[in-house]
Amino acid sequence: MLLEKIRQKAKKEKARIIFPESEDPRILNACKILAEKGIAYPVLIGKNKEILKGLNKESISIVDHLSSPDNKAYAQKLYELRKHKGISYEDAKQLLRQKVYFGMMMLKHGKADALIYGASHPTSETLRPAFQIIKTQKGIKKVSGAFLMEKQDRVFLFADCAVIADPNEQELAETALLSAKSYESLTGNKAKIAMLSYSTNSSSRGPSSEKVRKAVKIAKKMGLNAEGEIQADAALLKEVCEKKFPGSRIMGDANVLIFPCLDAGNIGYKLVERLAKYKAIGPILQGLAMQVNDLSRGCSVDDIVDLAAITAVQSRGIKGGKNNNTCD
Repeated sequence: MLLEKIRQKAKKEKARIIFPESEDPRILNACKILAEKGIAYPVLIGKNKEILKGLNKESISIVDHLSSPDNKAYAQKLYELRKHKGISYEDAKQLLRQKVYFGMMMLKHGKADALIYGASHPTSETLRPAFQIIKTQKGIKKVSGAFLMEKQDRVFLFADCAVIADPNEQELAETALLSAKSYESLTGNKAKIAMLSYSTNSSSRGPSSEKVRKAVKIAKKMGLNAEGEIQADAALLKEVCEKKFPGSRIMGDANVLIFPCLDAGNIGYKLVERLAKYKAIGPILQGLAMQVNDLSRGCSVDDIVDLAAITAVQSRGIKGGKNNNTCD
């Protein structure tokens, strides 16, 4: 299965991944598995070391964010990053008492390769400090969120399912670009992108379908193998595509599905997960200058381990990347 292949890739990366939510037993159990199997080197942030009894201390690091010798340097850097938004040095010191902010500053300073958060917190609490501190990759304006969907030998990537509520055509095309890179790096297969709509090949007219049509033109100029606007059945079934979109470049064989808005993407992945019994891994954040990923609050220990393996592989592609100050 794909996830096992990703775990094997992750073992080669030897990525150090920060987990600020050390109080969550699922995180602790997942970190134990990650360390024992050599998938990643977990870095846990927290004061109470008693909760870590029985874990392999050689493979799991513990950082006390309240007494770290790096606090002064982190506070100064955070102040410099956010002073244009009106925060003071004292404000920065207070923010660093939050484990997720401390973890982001560790990542910013190269103390780890990636960070995972969100098992006990909403997505907004992962995104806000990531946007403020890590920022976006050079040339990328918006971060998007994808889910890897797997069932037996079928693997898809759905986006955006987590971040941009109502993307414009440029943002849709950028999401397609980032999603294609994610899919290809994780699966080793070429991305075949379907830009989804309620309309196929101009069969209906309206603001939403027109937005997707424009996004497809932009995506093609980026060199992407993208088709649309196209309905989901035509994107996935050859016999339907032959009727609705003869001459399509993907001909019912799409593996990357780009949804026209967050409503559609979030509802779509959950329906496929619950009704079709696909395994959904994510949300995988795309476009940040350093790898940060978000967990669903309903995640299991296995979900955390799987996302950590994916995060380790993703971090390889952006190690050493410089922050681009486009997200405020």
